Amino acid sequence: MIKVLTMHYTVKRGGAYDRFKMMMEALLEGGCEVHCLSLTPIRIGNSHYHNHLLFHPFKRSDGLATKSWVLFAFPIYSFLVGWRKRIDLFVAFGSLYAFIQAIPKLLLRRPAVTFIRGSFAYGLSSQKSSLLFSWLYPLIEKVGVLASDRIIVNNFALKEEMLRIASHRRSVEINVLFNNIPSIPQMTPLEISQKRRQLDIPQEAKVLITAGVLNRGKNIEVVLQSLPKTDVKDLFLLIAGESFTKEDLQYKSYLQELSRALGLDEKKILFTGWLEKPKLWQLLCCSNLFILASKNEGMPNVLLEALGCDLPCFGSNVAGIRDILRDDVLMFNPFDSETLARKVRSFFHDPTFCTKVAKLCVDRKQEFVFDWKQKAFEMIAKTPKRC
Repeated sequence: MIKVLTMHYTVKRGGAYDRFKMMMEALLEGGCEVHCLSLTPIRIGNSHYHNHLLFHPFKRSDGLATKSWVLFAFPIYSFLVGWRKRIDLFVAFGSLYAFIQAIPKLLLRRPAVTFIRGSFAYGLSSQKSSLLFSWLYPLIEKVGVLASDRIIVNNFALKEEMLRIASHRRSVEINVLFNNIPSIPQMTPLEISQKRRQLDIPQEAKVLITAGVLNRGKNIEVVLQSLPKTDVKDLFLLIAGESFTKEDLQYKSYLQELSRALGLDEKKILFTGWLEKPKLWQLLCCSNLFILASKNEGMPNVLLEALGCDLPCFGSNVAGIRDILRDDVLMFNPFDSETLARKVRSFFHDPTFCTKVAKLCVDRKQEFVFDWKQKAFEMIAKTPKRC
């Protein structure tokens, strides 16, 4: 039985955290013993799963003091757990955790696999992190990448970036593993009709939907700015998601103020809050068109889920989204509300264009229907037990 050590300081809502738990489940289903370091409980029901909680003296689990504590204490604790439990393999979910595991990996002479899910540097800038962390991160990222024996990324742009960072270490292997589309139950026309009534949306209305953690990176203001330019009557917009930090809450307030400034009908701009997967999928099935206007993505699960609901999609032309949609017809410049408005107008007013968009999305869906856990396990298992 392969013994694996991984870590995550806490689990929050969002696609990246869902994939982290899927990764651990993949290892457990593959017969591994998994040890996970965290500050708060990460629960998985399996007798071969062991959650090691690290004490911290701070009230907030996401504050600067706590994050600094993680950088200091996690390497020590991971070495102790790795040594006592005779760990065979380190698995990091992000270059930050690869950096944290670098010294324990070298001391214990064990290999390390790192999943890179997106640009953490972009996340720091979008969240206005401290200058110290913004300055340190390129070094942290490089050390984490160089300490890895195998890197698994979720889009081709990240592979190119990792190849550049690891250019002096030819032994590191870099693989691309796209996210997949889960099995999504389809709704009947009657169920869709009933759901629309619950939301006070007329049956003949045109419904757009966007979703995700509400932060500036999601760029939802461009979607709002496009609405008055679409010339589509009875158009509703569902914004599914929530803000979880002080900065993100300010962003949500900004979106609400922008809606009023644009003269949009507040009854037609619906902030649903955070929805668990089954309820989000219901909203996707009840909509006519999904739009993701993000400035940066790794590989957005929600876009794949929209495709899984057979919902036509438009997305910004950025890495991650580009790997999913591929065709220029389905993409737009994330800073160009005019082009987005034109595409939305054509979708609802031009039957030929609508049919083309729908067919392209059905075609793209096929590439992402596979067993992600199995592929993830196979990539991890190919790593030699000793480095």
